[in-house]
Amino acid sequence: METQILSDEQGIRVDIKVLHILKEQYGFELTRTVVQEYFQGGCKVNGKPCKRSYRLKEGDLIYVDQEYWQGIYRGLDLSKEIKAQKGTLDIRYEDDELMVLYKPKGLVVHPGVGNKENTLANYLREYLESRNSYDSLMDRSGIVHRLDKGVSGLMVVAKNKETQEYLKTLFQNKDVVKIYHAYLEESKKLEQEISLKKYLKEMNINLQPWKDWLKVEGYIGRSSSNRYRMEFKTYEFDGSKYALSYIFFSGDEALIKIETGRMHQIRCTLKHLGYHIKGDSLYGKGSGNEIMLESVLLSFKKRDGEILTLVV
Repeated sequence: METQILSDEQGIRVDIKVLHILKEQYGFELTRTVVQEYFQGGCKVNGKPCKRSYRLKEGDLIYVDQEYWQGIYRGLDLSKEIKAQKGTLDIRYEDDELMVLYKPKGLVVHPGVGNKENTLANYLREYLESRNSYDSLMDRSGIVHRLDKGVSGLMVVAKNKETQEYLKTLFQNKDVVKIYHAYLEESKKLEQEISLKKYLKEMNINLQPWKDWLKVEGYIGRSSSNRYRMEFKTYEFDGSKYALSYIFFSGDEALIKIETGRMHQIRCTLKHLGYHIKGDSLYGKGSGNEIMLESVLLSFKKRDGEILTLVV
């Protein structure tokens, strides 16, 4: 719920205002200490996270996440539907706030209908609980983005609610660099082909080299001929959303940087261009789940300001 700040409320600290909103509008009797401790996950001002010490100005829009604070008030586990299960996690980086891990092909990220066990979320919960570092206020065991079952590669996972909300904001604001590597059924003939793995490791992402790649923008929506597939078009159509990708070809391989996170974005964008990923049974000629698509680079700024970049 959003509340607009009036002139007589100017100068009030935002954490105090949140405390009053929770009590007066929702009946949540929380102490100021509790509100301050969990503040970052449950409040935004003018659509952005802010410090709990921020002093409000007339016209500010303050958003209070009712479900989040209700979970704190009742002591609920926001991931209660996820069963803890021991499984193998390929962790490439870990600190007190987050982990970057490598998801193998065939592993489902979230539990779903008929698939409540043996997912990444199940394994993450067990891993964190076994180390007494599981934050029950997190949803989906700290997961903030996903990879399709048949896609392998790097994923970042939060270890506490504040970090999870911070990472969600990074993804929403497109402040995370995500690059994928695909093997194609077709080959793009070039005068000079290079090793994409070498190119990737030598890449300086601060120079944003993808600005010189093939820019592909349009709209993605559900296919009218196959409800399991998405469709890319250069114009907006019913139920579609804007999509932007950058692609770098070298022979029968490609690097793809996605700027938007649409369902099956890489696969249907390549199909629109006349290419298909090897092993892709839905958009190409492959069979099974051995699609040759991998998340190979992930880069973002941590809460402490450090830039974390991992390459497969």
